[in-house]
Amino acid sequence: MNAILRILALCTSLAMLLPLQAFAQYSYWGRTSDLATERPIADVSIFHKRLTIEITSDNNGAFAWDFNNPEKESKFQIVFNMFFSPPEENVLLQLFTVDGKRILQTGKLGQGGTYLLPYLKTGIYILQVVSEHQTETLKLYSNGTEIILLQNLYTHKNSPIRDTVVFSKEGYYSAEIIVPSTDTIIHAKLLAKSENDVNYLNGLPDYNAFNLLQSSPFITNQGDVQSVKFIYSEKENLIYYMNSKRYEIHYFFAEQFLGYKKGHYHFNMTQYSNSGQRYLYPGEINYYKSLNKYVIRFYAGDEMNCNKIQEIFEKIHSSTYLAGKLFLYPNNSKWEECSSIPIITSDELFEGQNYQALNLAEGYGYLRKVKLNELNETYLGKHDIIILSGIPNDVSVVSGIITTEFQTPLSHINILSHNRGTPNMALRDGWTNPKLDSLAGQLIYLNVLADSFVVRKANLEEATSFWQQNEPQATTVLAKDEKTSGLVNLTEVNHSAVNLIGGKAANFAELLKLSNPKIPTPENPFAIPFYYYSQHIKNNQLQTFIEELLADQTFKTDQEYRKTKLEELRNKIIDAPIDPALVNMVSEKIENFKDFDAYRFRSSTNAEDLEFFSGAGLYDSYSAKKDHDTKTIENAIKKVWASLWNFRAFEEREYYKIDHLSTAMGILIHRSFPDEDANGVLITKNLYNINPGFIVNAQFKEYSIVFPEPGVLHDQVILYTYSLSESDNFTIEYLSHSNIEEFKGQNVLTDSELYQLGRYCMHIKKHYFYEVPHSCNCLFDKFGLDIEFKIDSPNGKRKLYIKQVRLYQ
Repeated sequence: MNAILRILALCTSLAMLLPLQAFAQYSYWGRTSDLATERPIADVSIFHKRLTIEITSDNNGAFAWDFNNPEKESKFQIVFNMFFSPPEENVLLQLFTVDGKRILQTGKLGQGGTYLLPYLKTGIYILQVVSEHQTETLKLYSNGTEIILLQNLYTHKNSPIRDTVVFSKEGYYSAEIIVPSTDTIIHAKLLAKSENDVNYLNGLPDYNAFNLLQSSPFITNQGDVQSVKFIYSEKENLIYYMNSKRYEIHYFFAEQFLGYKKGHYHFNMTQYSNSGQRYLYPGEINYYKSLNKYVIRFYAGDEMNCNKIQEIFEKIHSSTYLAGKLFLYPNNSKWEECSSIPIITSDELFEGQNYQALNLAEGYGYLRKVKLNELNETYLGKHDIIILSGIPNDVSVVSGIITTEFQTPLSHINILSHNRGTPNMALRDGWTNPKLDSLAGQLIYLNVLADSFVVRKANLEEATSFWQQNEPQATTVLAKDEKTSGLVNLTEVNHSAVNLIGGKAANFAELLKLSNPKIPTPENPFAIPFYYYSQHIKNNQLQTFIEELLADQTFKTDQEYRKTKLEELRNKIIDAPIDPALVNMVSEKIENFKDFDAYRFRSSTNAEDLEFFSGAGLYDSYSAKKDHDTKTIENAIKKVWASLWNFRAFEEREYYKIDHLSTAMGILIHRSFPDEDANGVLITKNLYNINPGFIVNAQFKEYSIVFPEPGVLHDQVILYTYSLSESDNFTIEYLSHSNIEEFKGQNVLTDSELYQLGRYCMHIKKHYFYEVPHSCNCLFDKFGLDIEFKIDSPNGKRKLYIKQVRLYQ
């Protein structure tokens, strides 16, 4: 690479004691060293652009320019611990402590020689400079890192003229620094081009150094981001920029290089808190390429205050090229008050992104571009990878999805992609992206990664092999109980009742089993078993119609015909008369809407909430309301039954080779939430980094998380299942905030509601992990449940409800 590094150097300007003459009467002193090792670099070319003069550094990496300026306050100089003797003198050095103990003696340095003094403990020292004619005594001061000649203190004087000095040596990136035309000290640190074994750097002179250390960010919910972890050591007054490809955890770096020997637990409890034992401050710098901004992120539970963050900012400014480009992401709400620090919001980060990884997976398919308004009329094959000019609420089975608008992680199409194991991503310039344009219509390979994606042309042989290995091949016949009648009391069944009332209702029944604490669920729950759906189909001669459809070759091969016939089937189910005895039983069960004016009738099939098949979002739920002309018990039941034959549900079951004739629809019924305060979904494992935690997605009122409007954001939180505080078991970190205009600036859930939600969901997770059969061969932290919740105010006071749980693969 020929890019010139803009060097990060500590520059101290020294005032001239005499007026400047016509020729440049100022001096540069300094040294050159390797950025990674701190070792001096000899024979570095140092070129003064304005004066077109070139010199080289000596064997100690030292250099000195003295342009027609013989009169100095002192003939000796110490710069970055490098001693400079006058050009005409050949001296040796003796260094003493103030009590007279000699700690160093050199041989003669040669005329104009240099010598790199060792690091000294903080204190005063005496340096004797011995020449043939005399011995001169100098007083030195060491701060533990740098040695200062006390008799040689200069004051700063601004110069309107700026010089450019270029440092270059084969095997290193060139370094360029702009310096004032006054006496100036320069420490030029060069980065080796072949450097591949760096554990850390103490400075970042330019992007090349940042790029050398960068890896993926610790939290991977945003794409096209590079990250460098760091630790500020207060004891050393030094920042360590870590090789983040090699060290993912701050503690392991501190143990190996900073001498931290008290263990990982002690590190976590003291080096993120206000403990008197704290002296390390871990963080990371994330580079958002599309924004060209660098964002500091700390652990959300860190107890440091704004003053300490300001101090760290200043240290980073002084040791990197990032001044003016650095922002703080306040993932802890108290840091939003840091008025002296430039803040960046989640909205700004979101708007500046071009790439978003949704479902990390790979796949093969034929790349097609489909306009959103033409999607319903476009035939899509299961081996198509589609670029969509927006976000659809639904899409048939395909091999991959690219949208030109950002999605929410729990949007319906991402849930489908997650269930299918197919790649899903957003790319704002996807419609006009030259690379994608060049591959349109061709068979491609797509791999969605956390911070980037891979796309290339593929051949049919590798694609066919992949499809055979990854797509379902064997037909699955589901068990169903069509003989048991009567409304089901959910306190009398459990998770195993899937073949009687469906997965949703069976899992709801399992929630009712938990105590200490008791899980708050919607009031008055019960279920309608499969028996009544089966009777409705048989009594109205619809079974024959279904069997004929499934045997029809046109129905199998023509997607549009299939859509039309499934709609016809749904209408037949809704139009057919229902058993009045069932309607009466339900009406009596809810006491004719005595306690609540509305009840929710929720789909619950044996083809959902299964370990191998989620079925999320495939079926529909409806409400029945008191004294309503159309939202009746009868209509709600029949519409839910009909949704078993939704086009999206049929296509998904077909892809998974589920026998459609083995499916059945039950109904979970409980009181409705006509005016909820908030709704949300919690996943009981951390999807974004290795720390144990839950992912919470929450939105105001009835605004949908699964089917959001374009551009609408919701609160997304990592609820870590640990805390530095003894009073809480969780740590809250916001990844994004809702941008619903009427609630702008508010959090959807309070901190106490998040803690309460966490406690309930931890209780549910433990029960399902230890007491309910599952096939997850995983540790507890990696065990996932998908839990839906609502906040409602039935008596004017906000209350949390858990309304659904399913396994999350």
